[in-house]
Formats: sequence, C-alpha cells, structure tokens
Amino acid sequence: MDGDLTFRVPEPGFIDNLLSVLFPLRCVHCGAFGYWLCQSCAEALTAIGPENCSRCGRPGLDKVATCAECRGRNLPFGFARAAFRFEGPGRSLVHALKYGGQQRLARLMAAISCSAASLTVPEKDVTLTYVPLHRSKLASRGYNQAELYAKALSRLLDLPLTGLLEKKHPTPPQNRLNSKQRQNNLAGSFALRKEAGPPNSRILLIDDVYTTGSTAAECARVLCGGLGARVDVWTFARTVKE
Repeated sequence: MDGDLTFRVPEPGFIDNLLSVLFPLRCVHCGAFGYWLCQSCAEALTAIGPENCSRCGRPGLDKVATCAECRGRNLPFGFARAAFRFEGPGRSLVHALKYGGQQRLARLMAAISCSAASLTVPEKDVTLTYVPLHRSKLASRGYNQAELYAKALSRLLDLPLTGLLEKKHPTPPQNRLNSKQRQNNLAGSFALRKEAGPPNSRILLIDDVYTTGSTAAECARVLCGGLGARVDVWTFARTVKE
C-alpha cells in the first residue's frame, strides 16, 4: 500500500451483524462476503501519503508550494488533503455511499481515512462543516453523503460539526463538465445559512471527492468572506491527473 497508512478493516458493529442475517455484508469492490470492504481490497487502496502539493494536495510532489494543477488559480482555502486516490476500492466506496444507498459506509470510510497520517487534526479549535446539497437533490437521494462522512469524522476526532452552508439553486453534475465549466457552474450557488454563527478560528470543509477543487473553492470563498475564518479542505478521495 502506498503512503504512510496502516489499518485493519473495523469489525462489524451490532447493527451490522443484525442486518447481515437478512442482508449479508459484501465487499463493495470485489463482492466477497463478510465485510463492507474485505482486507484484500483495503490493502489495495492507494493512499495519498505525505508527499503532496502543500496547497491542493496533489500527490507525488515533495511539499512544493504550488503545483501545475493549482498554480495561478484563486483557491480561497488554505490547503486541501485527501486520504486516498479516487480509483479502485476507493472509487467503489465513494460510489456505494453516494449512489448505492449504503449510508453505513460513512463510518467505515471515516475510520480508515483517519488512519492516514496526512489527515491528522491535532488542533481542537476546529469546526467541521460539509458541502451541502440542494434541497431537490437531498430529497431525491434521501441524504447527503458529505454530511454523513463529516458526522462520522466528528465523532472519531471529537470535533464540533456545524452545517454552515446551503446550496441556493441546483446545478448540473460536476462530473459532466470540464474544469472551466465547473467553476462557472458553481459561481454564486452556495451561501451561508442564516443561523450560521461564528465558528472556531479554523473550519475544515468535508466532502467525499476532490476533483478539480472548484466546489471546495466556491464553498471556501463563501465561508471566508462571511465568517472570516481560515478554511481547509478534507476529502476521502482525490482524482489524480497523471
């Protein structure tokens, strides 16, 4: 396994064991019975590791100030980090949580991503928040995968979680657009929630996948402008352009 990461797949909890009587657990990547993610597929996860762009988190770079992917871009967040590459079992986990209705995967994903050294958060003056869905998307899907992942991280890290953002209008899916279209697609689509109060001095914005950084940048712009706090980004996976 790449990167500084060592973990075992967490044992199923009581609810998992109870439900497995009627709905046997199967690995989301290879289909093996017994776990949401079998040990073999867990070992096939590609960790981002500590050597990455200090701004956007692109792996394979030795702590450069910026890389070709983020140089010259207006990125309002301090830095972005991810646990795994968005490929293989990492992609399967994200898709099963996001599109497959497997909400309990958020707890597993939080546990294994917290084992990644590059995602350690020692400070306690941090408020977690998450990328919101528009109410129409939330109604059709039934849940926000980023919120579930953020809640699981909040419990594991013992850090406060607050929904600070709302999405004001629906937008076409980002995965159907190129980089420039992604930026224009999201402009003005996020806003602070009316009840959003002053958070801690640092905000950690949570999402499932970092692709081009357009979503993270727009959310960070709103958070920085409205609350004056430092915003960093934490995602379970990251698309890596070779």
